[in-house]
Amino acid sequence: MSELVQILTSDEAAICQGYVQRLGQTGGPADERLPPVLAENGPALLGALTAFCRDGDAEPAHACMEMICHDAPAESIGRWVLPALRHLSSAIRGQIMERVFPQDQLDRALAQLDEGTDALRQCCFEAAPTGGGEPAGEIYQFEALVDDSSDFICLASLQGKPFFLNAAGRRLVGLGRWDDASTTTLRDFHPEEAWTTLYETAVPEVNQTGRWQGRSQLCQMQTGQVIDVETTMFLIRPPRPGKPACLAVVHRDCQGRRQIEESLGESEARKRAILESSLDPIVTINHEGRVTEFNRAAEAAFGHTRDEVLGKEPSEILFPESKIAGHHDRVERYLSAGDGSMLGKRSEVVARRADGELFPAEMAMTLSQEQGQPVLTFFLRDISDRKQAEKAQAQYAEALERSNRELGRSNKELEQFAYVASHDLQEPLRKIRTFSDRLEMKYAAVLDDTGRELVQRMHNAAGRMQALISGLMTLSRVTTRAQGFEPVDLAKIVREVISDLEVQIEQAEARVDVGKMSSIQADPLQMRQLLQNLISNALKFHRPEEPLVVKVYGRFTKGRSERTGRESPAEAQCRIVVEDNGIGFEEKYAERIFGVFQRLHPRDVYRGTGIGLAICRKIVERHGGTITAESTPGRGSTFVVLLPVAHPKPKN
Repeated sequence: MSELVQILTSDEAAICQGYVQRLGQTGGPADERLPPVLAENGPALLGALTAFCRDGDAEPAHACMEMICHDAPAESIGRWVLPALRHLSSAIRGQIMERVFPQDQLDRALAQLDEGTDALRQCCFEAAPTGGGEPAGEIYQFEALVDDSSDFICLASLQGKPFFLNAAGRRLVGLGRWDDASTTTLRDFHPEEAWTTLYETAVPEVNQTGRWQGRSQLCQMQTGQVIDVETTMFLIRPPRPGKPACLAVVHRDCQGRRQIEESLGESEARKRAILESSLDPIVTINHEGRVTEFNRAAEAAFGHTRDEVLGKEPSEILFPESKIAGHHDRVERYLSAGDGSMLGKRSEVVARRADGELFPAEMAMTLSQEQGQPVLTFFLRDISDRKQAEKAQAQYAEALERSNRELGRSNKELEQFAYVASHDLQEPLRKIRTFSDRLEMKYAAVLDDTGRELVQRMHNAAGRMQALISGLMTLSRVTTRAQGFEPVDLAKIVREVISDLEVQIEQAEARVDVGKMSSIQADPLQMRQLLQNLISNALKFHRPEEPLVVKVYGRFTKGRSERTGRESPAEAQCRIVVEDNGIGFEEKYAERIFGVFQRLHPRDVYRGTGIGLAICRKIVERHGGTITAESTPGRGSTFVVLLPVAHPKPKN
């Protein structure tokens, strides 16, 4: 016993229930629903199908169809039974899909079901009555083909009595799905003037030549609405002798056709406008691989006119054969298979202009259909300028990297030189100071005033030089002998710096106000040096006539409510401010003061080496921050330092 027969015999109740449910779901008004007699005969239809599939016996199928079709209108048989058979087959198919596997058994069961359903359908055709001598039983296979057509299709006797009218025809003339068309005439479907033309012109020509074609009108019988149509009438002669001929009438709605033609025209116009307004070349090839579209941008890019390119293969004129050998095979495969890995993706190709010049292009492909055939559209973009820019950028990046390497090496050598030179200068400098001290102590009595002044000046010069050397050594050590970054409490650093500068603060009769300070990741020794240099600088350049006030404070640039916790070290920053009411300076010197040995005032007025602020900048830059200064002469200065709150962990 086959898998299908097992399902038909064991699942009869489930199949009949599914069949009835599908019949009930047939939509439409009451006059369009399938009659209850079909639901009542569901078990009989299933039994007939089972007998045929199990034993090949068609007699139960003939008996079942004779019972269903008895005394039924000829036109309604196909409309009732054929949909019912589809619903029955669908219900059985659902059971098969749930229960039968593997695939080969499933395929056999479905094929056997189709064979059995075809047998029931054939029995329906044979059982259909033919009333009034018209060939009704022979039209059901024809009905299955034309019932979905949007054209009015009618079969009528030579006396103008319809015995078949498809769904579109019923809709156009206002007949319900189950209304008996044989109670009407062809004259009822047309306005008087249109029918007169058909009767006097079309019918005689059909009788003479067997065919007539022209313009006519249909009339909606319920509303009286008139529709312009294109009409074809022809004679159908039966293949078997003794059967009467019939008349076929086909009407096509002109308005719908005009709307379609207008829509197609508008669509073509939009397509043409898009093609011609595109800034990039667009090329389309048909299923034979020949160019069918070539827009203005393509003309400008390739240097060919549209007429020169249409009908040719792209490899003949647009691309060098040696450069697109692989693409050519791929395009042929896409056109034949309808898909491909490069569709919708960008790739680079080499194209050829009319003068033979090759140029790089970026290309994307898309596949579509025109008149049932595949067409391939290329979207191209000349990337010559981009390639040149990329080449120039790569050369610049290489040169910059080379310069950075040279600069880094030079800076490293300079730092080493500064440290070595400073270190080597310390010893002779100490001897100069030692000998000047001895000269002053042992021979002071024999020196006159001029001699003692010269010794003092030598001693002072040696001290200044030692301060300069110490500053250079400190500057060189900012990067060569730096410590790692760790959490630093800036408030604690400031307190310690103020303690170290206590004597200098008292001498300047100054007050140092410390505001709220934050904690950051930094080199603690360099933070101490940074803040000490900035505060010491403020203490040095004060105005004697006014009490000096130095303010120090530091905060995050974003408040707690503004921080998301996802900022990078470069985004989360701390602003440290050191401001005073000292002598100030001109804004034009705001950058100069950070240079090595740069001074704005005479040495005898304000002591210093001119290296302190240079050390500050180098410390800040080593921490990935910035330092700026703002000032007004006579009103004081403000130094602002921006430092990252945290630093990314170094990669191994």
